[in-house]
Amino acid sequence: MRKKRLVIKQTNPWGVLLIVLFALAFLVGIALLAFSKTIPKNGVKFSSYDGFISYTVPNTKLLKQQLRVYGLCSNYSGSVEPYLLKSFPKDFLKYSARDRKRMFIAAMLPIALVVKQKFDKEHQMILEIIKKKNNGISLDRDERNFLQASIKKYKTGDLKKLSRRVDSIPVSLLIAQAGIESGWGKSRFTYRYNNIYGLHRRNRKTYQSIVQPFKSLYDATLAYSMNLNISNAYKKFREVRYLMGNSKNPYKLAEYLTMYSVKRDRYIRLVQNIILSNKLTKYDHYSVKQMIASNPHNLD
Repeated sequence: MRKKRLVIKQTNPWGVLLIVLFALAFLVGIALLAFSKTIPKNGVKFSSYDGFISYTVPNTKLLKQQLRVYGLCSNYSGSVEPYLLKSFPKDFLKYSARDRKRMFIAAMLPIALVVKQKFDKEHQMILEIIKKKNNGISLDRDERNFLQASIKKYKTGDLKKLSRRVDSIPVSLLIAQAGIESGWGKSRFTYRYNNIYGLHRRNRKTYQSIVQPFKSLYDATLAYSMNLNISNAYKKFREVRYLMGNSKNPYKLAEYLTMYSVKRDRYIRLVQNIILSNKLTKYDHYSVKQMIASNPHNLD
């Protein structure tokens, strides 16, 4: 009986290649499916931050597009969408001074308004608590907790001092100082650390003054406002601001910022000129829309 010979058929190289390509395509498809949620739509990434919508852009071209979408680069009205730019893109400094200034003001306006609204609300709550205490009315638990947190945050248990420390900065003054200190977004402190106000802190080990980094432009703006609200250098600033009530004059308040810069009086005139030449006072009575509840980007 004859034994059958084992015959090995020659493999088709094109068939193998097709199988390999199919397998690679399958793996790539799975990878894209897995990571698709992390890829920003149209290059813009949105997230929820402190009750508002924060967004990041990879370049200035997209930033300009977003500002137009939000109506922030046109003759917009007195109500602004609460979209907060997290950081200026690195190529921002390559644009002309005119373009940078226009986009800088447009991007900073919602941030300034959100921060102002936050401090205005706290100021009103403190005034109501003081009024209750003066009239012998007991505070409820939420009011007591808020008062204790404010005493710790603003570093004073004196209610008179507290009422002067817990307050907002005019939007025009805030944007003017941000523009000056950051060179309208051109400084390396801006694109490296989000530090648009030239804020420094002490190194705990060396006690040297170092540039303070921030996670976002919003955080930097909060820190700037707190600096004016608690630093001994701006005590007179706070006293004058309190006497102004709800009609804060940014030109007059700027006169009490001599300690903010080594330029002293020249710095004051610079701030006032920036406010005047860019007509920033028109933004002092703007408001920010509350729209996070509608969750337009399906944010958690």
